[in-house]
Formats: sequence, C-alpha cells, structure tokens
Amino acid sequence: MRRQSIVVILALLASLPLAGSAVKANQGAKPAAPGIAAGDAVVVRVLGASITEKQVLATINQIARTQQATPQQLQTKDIDFFKDALDTLIGAILLRNEAKERNIKADQVKIDEGLRSMKEKFPTEAQFLQALQQQNLKEEDVRRSIEDNLLYQQVLEAVFVGLPVATDAEIKKFYDENPRFFNEPEQVHASHIFLRVEPGATPVRKAEIRAKLEAIRADIESKKITFAEAAKNSEDKSTAQNGGDMGFFKRDDRIPAIEAAAFAAKPGTLTPVVETEYGYHLMQVIEFKAPEKAPLEKVRPDIKAFLERKARQDATRKHIDELKGQAKIEVVMSDAEWYKRHSGK
Repeated sequence: MRRQSIVVILALLASLPLAGSAVKANQGAKPAAPGIAAGDAVVVRVLGASITEKQVLATINQIARTQQATPQQLQTKDIDFFKDALDTLIGAILLRNEAKERNIKADQVKIDEGLRSMKEKFPTEAQFLQALQQQNLKEEDVRRSIEDNLLYQQVLEAVFVGLPVATDAEIKKFYDENPRFFNEPEQVHASHIFLRVEPGATPVRKAEIRAKLEAIRADIESKKITFAEAAKNSEDKSTAQNGGDMGFFKRDDRIPAIEAAAFAAKPGTLTPVVETEYGYHLMQVIEFKAPEKAPLEKVRPDIKAFLERKARQDATRKHIDELKGQAKIEVVMSDAEWYKRHSGK
C-alpha cells in the first residue's frame, strides 16, 4: 500500500487560488514575534496573527502537489505560487476570525470522524503516527486542521446561500464556446485472453505459456473454437465470462503494449500474442470509434457541476476580498524581498 501523506488542507482554499492580494500597509522588517522559530521570518501580519516564511513555503508545496506541478514548474514554484499561497493563508485567518466573531463552533463528532477517516488510510495506527512524525506533526495538529476545515465550510455555507443553479442556456453556451473540452478521442473495442506468468518464472516456463496462447490463437484462426469460447479459460476473471470483452478504451487507458497492438489491428482480426510484465495477452478487435465531440446530453451533468462549483469559487473570492478590505493587514516582507530571497532556488 502506498504511504499516505498528511497535509494541512484548507478546505476550498488550498486548491483555490484566491483573488489578487489586497494587502496594504507599512513595509519594513520587524523582529519575529514571540513563539515564532528563530530564522523564520514574518511575511505578513493579519489581525495581529503572523504568517511566516515557512508557512508560505509549506503552502506553496501543498499547492504544487494539488496542481500536480511539472518538473519545470517545481523549479520556480516558490515564485510562481507565492501570491496564491499568501492569499490562501490570509483567507484562512480571515475566515477563522469570522467564525469566531459569529460564534461558530465545529462539531466535535465530525472532527473525530475526520480524524478516524484519515487514520483509516493507513494500515496501522503506528504507521499513521510515523507519517506524522516524518512531517513534524502531532495528532493535535491534524485535529486542528480538521476543525479549521469545518469552520471554513460553515462560514462559506452562508455565503453560498441563494447562489443560482446553472441554467440550460448557460450550460449550452459553455458547451458551444469550449469544444476542446468535449472532444472524445479515437477508441477501440476489443476482447482479450490473458495467461498469467508467475513472478520469477524461468524462460522455459514463459515459453510454455506463450506457446499455449499461440496454439489457442491458431485454433481461433482455423475456426476450431470461437474467441468467446476460448476466453472462458482466460485468467482475467473480470472478463472471462463475458467473452473476454474489455469494452471501449482510448489511448493511455491501458498498458502501452496492449494499447499499441489493439490500435494497430483491423476490426474482426486477432492481434499477435502480446507480452507484458503480467503475462501474455491475445486480443480480438471488434470495432473502432472515430474521434467525435461528446453530445451535450452526455456532458450536461459535468458542465452543470463545473459552473456551479465556479460560482461558489467566485463567491468565495469576493467574500475574502471583502474581509481583506475590512481587516488590518500589515506587510512585513515585500514582494520584491521575497523574490530576491527565493529566485535563486
């Protein structure tokens, strides 16, 4: 099982670059506040709470993971994601403060459920604690993160009240103006027979299994047996009882060797026997589906969900900007100084 990563997630904020910073104020470095580690410079103070350089860098790394940054983007992430990270941290403080002013409390039962759900991602409690230790976190840090997430959600629920649902006209307009999102690539419909090769099998054993599948291929070609009948002995149990039917798949959906063989064959023909790390495969290509634009009715639910999610994001940005305009926000480290400190990384 892949080891899970514990990160502090700001609900609706970590993956949402907020509106451009409205930070104003006095510039010039000041001594670190009590409780801030030596060498961890303050970047901004929001309502008296300090946002430090290490917090900004940690949030930048989180955004880079969320956006699956490319190796090239990772080289300049500390500059490229600086504004988004800083706005995320400022927004979190402002929402937390709003929750306090409105006397909003997080449900302890939901906090417990969130913590339990996170622990269940790990095989054992010990591995969960080890993951925390590796990231210099304690269980109370995770609880606090979950509590903050719940508070943010409750504050924003009030912001979302009354937001209109996406109309048919808006959905059709988005569909017509963004055809690139709905182009479906070429697909192939195929069936297959799979014979497994055990890990560590000798060359002789592998040759025996391949020869068995080659013999099956010859029997199908000579019409001694149909492909569907032969597929009943396939070791892919999920398709064996359905004639080996794999359904339609597009490029990059399957193991490259399988994909290459299927797209190279003609409908109604068999592929050569294909070797992969798992064993040997034989496919019968049934049909191809040419590239086409997905019909509106098929993608309507996805467009509706996207437009309504965007409306919530826009409402969140607007609300955060309003809070910024009312809050005391003091810049301690200027943008220019940040860029100077991190442009050489």
